[in-house]
Amino acid sequence: MSDSVLLITEDRGISQKVHDACRDVEASLTHRGSLDDAAVELAATPPDLILCNYATFEIVREQLPRACVLLYTEPADSEQAIEAIKRGAVDYLVTPIETKILAQHIREALRISRDIHVPAVYEELSDDDAVERIIGQSPAMRDVYKLIGRIAPRDVNVLITGESGTGKELVARAILHHSPRKDKPFQALNCAAIPETLIESELFGHEKGAFTGASLRRIGKFEQCDGGTLFLDEIGDIPLATQAKLLRVLQDNSFQRLGGTELITSNVRIIGATHQPLETLIEEKRFRQDLYFRLKVASINVPPLRDREVDVVLLAHQFVRRYNRSLGANIRSFSPDVLPVLLKYPWPGNVRELENAIKAALVVARGSVFRLEFLPEHIRQCADVGPIDNPATDGLSAGSPANEARSVAEQLVSQPALVGKLHETATAMIEREIIRVCLERTNGQLAPAAKMLGISRTTLRKRIAQYGIRTTMSVDIDA
Repeated sequence: MSDSVLLITEDRGISQKVHDACRDVEASLTHRGSLDDAAVELAATPPDLILCNYATFEIVREQLPRACVLLYTEPADSEQAIEAIKRGAVDYLVTPIETKILAQHIREALRISRDIHVPAVYEELSDDDAVERIIGQSPAMRDVYKLIGRIAPRDVNVLITGESGTGKELVARAILHHSPRKDKPFQALNCAAIPETLIESELFGHEKGAFTGASLRRIGKFEQCDGGTLFLDEIGDIPLATQAKLLRVLQDNSFQRLGGTELITSNVRIIGATHQPLETLIEEKRFRQDLYFRLKVASINVPPLRDREVDVVLLAHQFVRRYNRSLGANIRSFSPDVLPVLLKYPWPGNVRELENAIKAALVVARGSVFRLEFLPEHIRQCADVGPIDNPATDGLSAGSPANEARSVAEQLVSQPALVGKLHETATAMIEREIIRVCLERTNGQLAPAAKMLGISRTTLRKRIAQYGIRTTMSVDIDA
């Protein structure tokens, strides 16, 4: 007997794609236009998988808390994605989506439907619980939202990894916001900013006279956070001696203040974060392996900005909105030559660097259009740097007509520096010129250019950034 899928939608485009995808995975599909129309199917024998939008999902979850639900939606904010996964959705798809990829998600959801139970309903969030939202709609960030939704309700320690500036503390606060401890105390401590001689006192407190200058008893972060959550940023910088005491707290929830003998208990959830590879620190005997395993019950890796595709554009607009008034600017739109540079620049400092770059630009901005000249010089230089940084290819004609292809190939083969890189170099040269021609034919419009090329707009944007192609793309700030 084939797996059963119930689709609830009035969108004909979605229904056709789901129909094709179910045929590919050999699942039987029932299509209903609304939840009322699907009442018979839901009341009788619930299907193995339900596909619906978020509004319908909320009602289905109340009626069938153990139903296996796959959501489809237009691009939405991170809060909705996290909440959907937290409340039991097996996956969260942003339309439009290719039929082949949709089939893969349906196949995986049906496997989950057969193998596991869907989590029960968690309490609703009120409007008063709003926190600073994570910005991003790239696949990499949607994976992060799903992990937050799955990890947050479970009372386990979490290790967040990622480069500096990627927003690890924002992820930690999102975990807190969606956890049962959200109304309990929360403390954040940057372990790299505290001297080694003081970090133990910061964490566990000290008694009067414990050391020179300790004139009063001090309550540490663990006592302050009893019942709540403690965020330890740059946890890899904690001294080994303090790591041993931290391990004990994670094992039995007990510790002693510095200079004290009283055994104190504290129930605290630890969320640790680091930009350092802890595995390497373990090999170098700078981090305890047993502590590492105690911390990494669950883990989230926050992707660098360069791997988040067009999230840089979303973030740039968000930062302009946020700082326009406070910095005395009145930016309403971006000049066409700015966005390609933002997409091409690798952002080694990640979101933090982008935020500072936008703030610096707003300080010198004039008028209502964000122009390239406002950006810091080292970022503007990206507009003039070629995508293939190999001197062996200098002077070659990347735009040679087809009838000169053999000549170009002979030039490439004759370059000793390209041995082992011929295929990569030639492919990049050809692909870059094809994309340029398509963009010229479509006057810089991405959707028709992507259709001509036979690739998605997301892939096209990545190639534009990769090859440093100048486009006439422009997005309005208030759009």
